[in-house]
Amino acid sequence: MNLKCLAIDDEPLALGLVSDYIQQIPFLELVGSYTSALDALQVIQAEKIDLIFLDIRMPDLSGFQFLDTLVEKPLVILTTAYNQYGPESYEFEIADYLLKPIPFEKFLKAANKANDIFEGKIKKQIDRTESNDKDYIFVNSEYKLIKIKIKDIQYIEGLKDYIKIHVEGFDRPVLTIMRIKTFEEKLPVSDFVRVHRSFLINIHKIESIQRSMITIGKHEIPVGLSYADHFFKLVEDKNWK
Repeated sequence: MNLKCLAIDDEPLALGLVSDYIQQIPFLELVGSYTSALDALQVIQAEKIDLIFLDIRMPDLSGFQFLDTLVEKPLVILTTAYNQYGPESYEFEIADYLLKPIPFEKFLKAANKANDIFEGKIKKQIDRTESNDKDYIFVNSEYKLIKIKIKDIQYIEGLKDYIKIHVEGFDRPVLTIMRIKTFEEKLPVSDFVRVHRSFLINIHKIESIQRSMITIGKHEIPVGLSYADHFFKLVEDKNWK
């Protein structure tokens, strides 16, 4: 399975080199190359992209600003002439970091690394789908394991290193030490959707949607700006009005 790629760099020579490298590697497929992150943004919203080769310092929209606009982030390999962005890149789960000028052997090594990560994610998704036959989950809270039926979960609220799990029939939310992203990976993708940096909801529990606010039971949950397009497309696809 080929990785569909974008190359983004405001320097035409650097962009041409990266594009040429991509086309030399059998498991990579170049979908497009862009000198503007804004132009690439339109493509990534319309088509599934697996990997982006991305410059950081660009006019209008920097590489990091571009990544911050994406809800579902593809794998990213940074291609930059500056080495001071290493620590910041970890916040975006960057697959690799290439310093210009980029020799082909280092580019190939980074591409292989991204491919390994991609295949690992695919396997994880398969494992997650197979494990979704279970209709319950155990959560460690207040020094005991609490059994929660997945269908009864209304929504999850993230609080830094903690989450609150709001469950139908429970007197109060279940509080546990876990990041919201980690808990999200335990839940069926067909039933749960991230609508905000701090909120993950059970789509079957939605009672109403008004502008950027979702009502579930007695609770109102905001839809974050960067999550809105994905969420409302899901609503439209399911013919929820």
